Amino acid sequence: MSHYRVSMSRLIRLFLALAILAFPLVTATPAYADESACRGTYYDQSGYEFFTPELRYVPPPLRVAAWDCAARIADRPFDLDSGTAVEYTLVYTHVDFDVVVRIARAFEQQGWLTGYAAITSIDTGDGMQNSVLYSADQLAALDAPPRFAGGRFGNAATNHDIISLSYADGVNYLTNGNSFTAPSLVVTVSLTESFAGDGISDPSVLSGLKTIGSVTVTPAGAAVMGGAAVMLTLVIGYPGSLLNSVIGPLYDRASERMRKRWSVRKSKAARDKARGAVEASVRPRIFGWLFIPGLVVASIISGFVDPTFGVNALSARVLLTAFLSLLVFNVAAWLLVREVMRKRYPDAVATIKFRWGSLILVTLAVLIARLLEFNPGVIFGLVAGLVFASTLSKAKDATVVLLGAGFGLAVALVAWVAFSLLAPLAAGAPGNLLLLSASEFFSAVTIEGIATLPLVLLPLLALDGHKLFAFKKWLWAACYVVGLLAFMLVLLTIPNSWTEIAGDFVRWVVLFGVFGVVSVAVWAIFAVFERRKTAAKSESVPG
Repeated sequence: MSHYRVSMSRLIRLFLALAILAFPLVTATPAYADESACRGTYYDQSGYEFFTPELRYVPPPLRVAAWDCAARIADRPFDLDSGTAVEYTLVYTHVDFDVVVRIARAFEQQGWLTGYAAITSIDTGDGMQNSVLYSADQLAALDAPPRFAGGRFGNAATNHDIISLSYADGVNYLTNGNSFTAPSLVVTVSLTESFAGDGISDPSVLSGLKTIGSVTVTPAGAAVMGGAAVMLTLVIGYPGSLLNSVIGPLYDRASERMRKRWSVRKSKAARDKARGAVEASVRPRIFGWLFIPGLVVASIISGFVDPTFGVNALSARVLLTAFLSLLVFNVAAWLLVREVMRKRYPDAVATIKFRWGSLILVTLAVLIARLLEFNPGVIFGLVAGLVFASTLSKAKDATVVLLGAGFGLAVALVAWVAFSLLAPLAAGAPGNLLLLSASEFFSAVTIEGIATLPLVLLPLLALDGHKLFAFKKWLWAACYVVGLLAFMLVLLTIPNSWTEIAGDFVRWVVLFGVFGVVSVAVWAIFAVFERRKTAAKSESVPG
């Protein structure tokens, strides 16, 4: 009966933890219309009104980046069902030029531009050029953001709808009645059709992954990536170990309190001995009983990387894609590692177990991706681990980490090749569910494998990076540099020079820098409190 009570208590704690994890995700749905960013501008006057357009009125390529405000002419009919066209404007203020590149690439990939380009007028510093064709790749290859870029085009696949966009640097060029003195993007949309937006065959955010062909690395860009990877490894390494010196004792204290609270009397040695005896006599199960439910929960959380995730057919497909990719990624990775460890170390018997603490990282990854408007989102993939019947040496622990991380990276790169082959085919065949599902499956596997590395290799107690860091710091540093390079190459907009570091690249650099600063600050505060506690104890002891 006591065992039953403990099991029920664990389930109650599990559901409470999931509720806590779900709250920030539910509240993180994107607020596309931030009207405060447009107050006092050209659109904040009589004749216009701010509004939130229904998703069916937003062409899918425009959903890859969040706008600050949407405006339409007041008192004009706005209902396609009445047979009239609808017009409105999306405004992106203080925008990075990579958003323009991202939107242009989305229109290209989704079949709107065939033989055309989103940008037909541009000023890169040598004066205005008209009647030109700048593709997304050409825009991404510019050494610096242009002063102005604009274009007007329709949907080549349907010959419907008109999109007009203009980017201005806010210094040499001003748009919208000179309203914006910082880089801004204005997109005017004229529609004669609606878009399902959440249909089962509509592309999700996973389709926004870069293909191999769209990656251009210049010598200067390679130097930026290498320098940033080395710098961030230093920023993460020592501060991370300091933070771990705080988390470790706190974790041990919390564990001790929990053991006392639930009256777990057995010593660690006795538990290990009993567990080892059982697993020596009975062939262990490959999966823990909560493995599949854990993957389902992780998939649901991961689904929120797509702004349209909710109760609809598209979300059901995204959920299934995330689940299958997590299942394949985790099972394949750990079965391989398990087999290698069994052959090299026959005494290292292990089962695959879902790591519920990883849901915190999944949640943080999704929240960060949404807050930074990061496309195609970040899905933390390695949510399972190997549980060994006996305690491993540091060298064996390091072997497990290296095999797991290396295999994850290899699978991700292979999946990236597959996505790069399928994505153009899926984009050229709108509505083809099989092609779209296959390409987004490989996209999810790529993102999971690449996004896992900078997270799981953090030198913190509950993560694999701590084991590698404790074994050999130089080996950890080398692995972390490789992981960051892969992350930057596949998931970030790569700068073309030292003078052009902007967009998602700089946001993630700042994020890692904040981690280092916070880690040192937490360690310093903890050290001060510990010294005060020690001093108070010394004073209370009679001399």
